[in-house]
Amino acid sequence: MPKPRRKDKGKASEKPAGDTTSGEEDSDTSLVDILLELKSFRAETSKNFSEIKKEIHEIKEDVKELKARVGTAEERIAENQSRNIEMTQVLIQVLRKQKLLEEKCDDIESRSRRKNLRVYSVPEKAEGNSMMDFIKKLLNEKLGIAGAHIERAHRAASGKGGHTGSIHPRSILARFQSYEERQRVLQAAWSKKEILLNERRIYFDEDFTAQVNRERAKYRLARKELRERNIKTRILYPAKLKVFAADRKIQVFESPEAAAKGLQEFGIAMECPTKELDLESILQAAGWQSPRSKSRTGHVDNLMPSLKKLLQPTSAS
Repeated sequence: MPKPRRKDKGKASEKPAGDTTSGEEDSDTSLVDILLELKSFRAETSKNFSEIKKEIHEIKEDVKELKARVGTAEERIAENQSRNIEMTQVLIQVLRKQKLLEEKCDDIESRSRRKNLRVYSVPEKAEGNSMMDFIKKLLNEKLGIAGAHIERAHRAASGKGGHTGSIHPRSILARFQSYEERQRVLQAAWSKKEILLNERRIYFDEDFTAQVNRERAKYRLARKELRERNIKTRILYPAKLKVFAADRKIQVFESPEAAAKGLQEFGIAMECPTKELDLESILQAAGWQSPRSKSRTGHVDNLMPSLKKLLQPTSAS
């Protein structure tokens, strides 16, 4: 009986080996895909970086242009600020010059009125056909002054009255040949307690400018209250209030503002007039200062250099 063949142990223990060719191909394909993806990512990243660099370059150019424009704007702003300061300095100095000229004009006008005399509360048309004859007769009968030398006499150009029997007739203006003669008439009128014409009280006074009259009118209510208390008052030129107290004490207030404070001791509440701010005060309150602003002298000398500098043509930018 034949013996059975023994199986080869090595072959019996070996497992059938799989096919590795397809696995290696799959691995190679994956590496290729990764490399392709990396190349694509690199190309895309490089493109993006190029665009970013381009945009950064454009931003740098824009920033450079903006810096140049800001620098130009700052130069123009500084130049405008300098010119504004110079213009304000010139304006303040011109305002001071204007104020000085106004004061001189007011002084000249006041001096030209020194020979004038005002007569108040004379009824309209009481003078008849000749104002000169009426004034001479009035001075002779009421003041005992005959032969007064009067250059001209007429009613004021404007007033609240204007017709016979008016409550507020226009004042009469008379101009004498000399200041001394006018002063003699005025002193004679002031020496009398009251002067009546047709049972109506009339008043003699100096002829003041409109500005002086406005300042003197601020004392009207206070003087009325003082008269009711039998306290004598008088207004000194140009607008100073002189008060004769009961104890023979005399007080002089230089301005309506000072009088409003000083009259409180008499128990009189005088309304303090509000002082109008001129343009110079407003500019200085805003922080503008001109050269030698604390001095009233030399402002004309300061005006010309600032004005010449202001009129220079600006540099083209």
